[in-house]
Amino acid sequence: MVETIAGGLCDNLLTCIVRAWDYSKPLFVAPAMNTFMWNNPFTERHLMLIDELGISLIPPVTKRLACGDYGNGAMAEPSVIYSTVRLFLESKIQQGGSNIQ
Repeated sequence: MVETIAGGLCDNLLTCIVRAWDYSKPLFVAPAMNTFMWNNPFTERHLMLIDELGISLIPPVTKRLACGDYGNGAMAEPSVIYSTVRLFLESKIQQGGSNIQ
């Protein structure tokens, strides 16, 4: 999905929403992929592009992957994703941005 977002493609509902996103509002991605995909130089380029847009990355973790390999590329645990977004929003509220939608 990171590749699709970085490439500007919008061939499904999620990427259409991202393409129409108001980047003054926070947007997070928590990718999951095979270790070889995660370590690919194109992935690094795509991550830099989405970072330039202000999209926040919640990086993958190392564990047994769906393909059976063991390595980095598994989606972060839902509790980590929740905590990351919550801490971000709480910090914005403390900075006076209590009208985040």
